[in-house]
Amino acid sequence: MTMNGFFASLFAEMGARRRRMRAAFGDRGQALVEFLVLGGLLVGSLGLFVRDGMIAKAAWGFALPPVFVIGFLAIDARRQAQNKAGAEEAKTSVRYDWIVLLWSFACALLGVGAFMLAWTSQPRVAPQQDWQPPREAVDVDISP
Repeated sequence: MTMNGFFASLFAEMGARRRRMRAAFGDRGQALVEFLVLGGLLVGSLGLFVRDGMIAKAAWGFALPPVFVIGFLAIDARRQAQNKAGAEEAKTSVRYDWIVLLWSFACALLGVGAFMLAWTSQPRVAPQQDWQPPREAVDVDISP
């Protein structure tokens, strides 16, 4: 199969999958699912710029969007190979709908996890060398 054939089949299946998802979840449900997936991926990568030190705590959050796309392409390549091998297209479509939905939610949850890990971690404070409190900071009544 050529690359044009692969991507034509991929985009046709993506459109069909959105229609099946809209039929199963309704308009609002389908929009909510897509929002949650994209929001999780964005918050896991772009959300790490919110505060200093977050990138150092969960830098792997930046890898999630490319990993999501690569996994999505691998799942669809497998679906196309099964269809080419003679599998019933209706059954494989429904099966792969669930696989893609689970993959999408897993990546979105990892994105939220990266953000929460970075957000809740304590920023590293560099120790100050040779610091002493000012003389007036503590009253001392000890005399020699």
